[in-house]
Amino acid sequence: MSKKVSLGAAAAMSLVAAAITVSLTYTFAMGRFNEKVADVNERQAMYTKLSEIDQKVRQDYIGKIGETELNDGIAAGYMAGLGDSGAKYLSAEKYKNYLSSTSKKAVGVGIRTIQDADGNMEVIEVLPNSPASKAGLQKGDVILSLDGKEVIRLSYGEAVNKLDGTVGTTVKLGLLRKTTADGKTTTNKMDVTVTRAEYQRVTVSSSVINGNVGYIAISEFQSSTKDQFVSAINTLTEKKVAGLVIDLRNNSGGSEEVMASVLDEFLPAVSLVSYADRNGKITVEYSSKSGEINLPISVVVGSSTYGAAEIFAADIKDYKKGKLIGEKTAGHGTKEDMIPLSDGSAIQLSVGNYTRIDGKTFNGVGVDVDMAIEMTQEQKDLLLRRSLTTLEDPQIQAAVTALVTQGADVQQIPGTDSGNLEDGASSAASASPSSAAASK
Repeated sequence: MSKKVSLGAAAAMSLVAAAITVSLTYTFAMGRFNEKVADVNERQAMYTKLSEIDQKVRQDYIGKIGETELNDGIAAGYMAGLGDSGAKYLSAEKYKNYLSSTSKKAVGVGIRTIQDADGNMEVIEVLPNSPASKAGLQKGDVILSLDGKEVIRLSYGEAVNKLDGTVGTTVKLGLLRKTTADGKTTTNKMDVTVTRAEYQRVTVSSSVINGNVGYIAISEFQSSTKDQFVSAINTLTEKKVAGLVIDLRNNSGGSEEVMASVLDEFLPAVSLVSYADRNGKITVEYSSKSGEINLPISVVVGSSTYGAAEIFAADIKDYKKGKLIGEKTAGHGTKEDMIPLSDGSAIQLSVGNYTRIDGKTFNGVGVDVDMAIEMTQEQKDLLLRRSLTTLEDPQIQAAVTALVTQGADVQQIPGTDSGNLEDGASSAASASPSSAAASK
């Protein structure tokens, strides 16, 4: 039996429905408004506090105010206030140096260093034909001071940045050098002045190990990396290697674009680099083309494998192109954009989390290996100083074993005399931020 609704009742129900709709819309709108008001009030409070500080300082401060330095400090403080290690401010000068550091040629002195036990800078590599090489710096030198300022009184990052500068400027290095002769070791202090200049960044080293295995170490992904990698691959291919060991330990990351161009050599037409933004939307940033190197591959990683290098390792594993050997990676998987500002300065800002092919991020968790091989602290120290040969390196030899399991016909089994080692101690790449190594 159907019920009839009077015209008046229908009108009344319509009015009630409309009232409810209006009420809900109003409630929602007020909620959004209140949120925005809260944001505005918080921002206004920040501006008010800053204005108050500025007023008090200019009224009572007895020192001289450098306006440029003050503005840079305020901007740097804002970025630091985000509490994100990837967020930072670069002054116009530092941003200019940053742009220079990402080019095929860098400006500086041309050394790689680590922080030693005393807080000084130990030189672990002097790059060929660099200003440091021309000035006579040697591997093992310890930098005690920079332009008269003791390194131990600076943060390590500050000390490294002081090696930066413009072409033609100089930096005086206070050095401690140990020399051994007739079984006796002597320690001498000396000052060396280095004139900053452009030098070729070397990010790739290669050799043949275990008779017929190609070994490639990549320290970071910079603009020169792809050309150096292709040259290494061509040389190793000509020598008819049975497989490849890619060493990404102590790889500080670098350019995702350059990394993708290298990874493209190994994978078919697939997505290489993807990230999820603040709303969870996933964007494919780089993809590979068809065509790939058809050789068994092992990739060696560790806790000092960062950023772009982690994406490389994850893709090799996820697309089942090769095996990961060593230790879990660092877990630094944020997409950090460098955003230029109108006055020539810039900010670096985390804008997303890099994702694997299953949509999950490795940020904060790292990339797991297929074969876990730990190293002693002594071995890690030797690796960092580029003094561990591939024969003595348990992770490299495990990587060769993994090649054998993938069908590679290796001439010399892991752990035996590696024979045709061309670059002896080239197994270590430049150190990561966590190990405090730097190239300047």
